[in-house]
Formats: sequence, structure tokens, C-alpha cells
Amino acid sequence: MRTVMLTLNGQPRMIEVRDTSITSSVPETEKADPTDRGHVAAPFAGAVTVTVAEGDTVEAGGQVATIEAMKMEASITAPTGGTVARVALKGVTQVSGGDLLLALDTAG
Repeated sequence: MRTVMLTLNGQPRMIEVRDTSITSSVPETEKADPTDRGHVAAPFAGAVTVTVAEGDTVEAGGQVATIEAMKMEASITAPTGGTVARVALKGVTQVSGGDLLLALDTAG
């Protein structure tokens, strides 16, 4: 329990409140590693839809996702060719700039 002082209608009051554990219900979003050529990041904040699936082969410059922000839609392209190793998002997801969208396996 914690005692808190407050003023209500000009009168000072003391109340006791129960301490509870603070936990976040918002999942942590993984950030893309700018040094990893296979990481595809969100260029800016918006609603992203990934248009490829794990195991798909993509070419450099090929569209892998779309992002919508402020009533504008833009394509997100693969920086390099490869196979989609992992998709970090499901469905339409709100992201921030730099969030990881997917990882490409560029070997071979």
C-alpha cells in the first residue's frame, strides 16, 4: 500500500492505493540491423502489409511490402535478392521507422 496526498475541491486528502506491478501490454517491436543487408526495415511510420511469405524468393528491387501513411501508399522493395527467411509482422501492422519487416537469406 502507498499513501498519496491529493487536493479535492480545495481540501487536502490522504488516500491509500494498492501498488501493482506495472507491465506493458504493448509488444516490443524488433528493429532492423542497418548493417545486415538481408534486413528490410520500415522507411517511416505507418501501416505495413507484407506481400511475401517465408520461403519466397525475391529479387533486388522487388516489392516485398506496402506501407500506408497519411492517405498515401508506397512500396517497400528488397535491398538485395534472396529467400525470405522470416517475416516479422502478421497482417496489417502499425510500425515505426526502422522496425524490422522481414529478413532475407542472401547466401547462395
